[in-house]
Amino acid sequence: MSGGTFPTAGFNAMELKSNTQTRSTQTLSGRTQRSQINSQYFSFKLVSPPLTRTEYAPIMAFIMKQGGKFGSFTVIPPLLTSTAGTAGGTHTITTNYAAGVSTVVANGGSGTFKTGDLIKFSNHDKVYMLTADTNADTDSTDTFEIYPPLRTAITNSTTIVYDNVPFKVFLTSDTVQTNVGNPELFTYEITVREDT
Repeated sequence: MSGGTFPTAGFNAMELKSNTQTRSTQTLSGRTQRSQINSQYFSFKLVSPPLTRTEYAPIMAFIMKQGGKFGSFTVIPPLLTSTAGTAGGTHTITTNYAAGVSTVVANGGSGTFKTGDLIKFSNHDKVYMLTADTNADTDSTDTFEIYPPLRTAITNSTTIVYDNVPFKVFLTSDTVQTNVGNPELFTYEITVREDT
């Protein structure tokens, strides 16, 4: 009933958000205690340019097919989902890591990764952001610092996805609105959140 890859050519603006939940309590003396729940997720709003009916119809059909918030699908946003560096080749994790760690080591591949690049690991759907630059060298191991901490354990056969990073998402509303202008041009705006 749902699934597939959203036709990313059909939007011209994206508003990316990182959502993290922090619990905060304050005593009568003013002292504050904070704890963070390991629940970070990305959400974003996709805004289309004016589209003809022919351009718009398949996009609307895709959105309708998801059944509101029920279905999950993949979005590969342009611009943000490829490294700002020069990375190339296959980067493979060198050892096993448990969920909760923020630094992993890989080898293979070459080039650079830049702070703020989005990556994911081949064994699960969560997308992570690099919090430091990485210079990859095919002859050495390379350290990747990520946020949030690993949501799922990874093994020494897991690879890093860094070009056209896919987000697994779902719609945040069961209502989808279409605007029709004059001349007959269609626009849409949808908000999705990461489904991990």
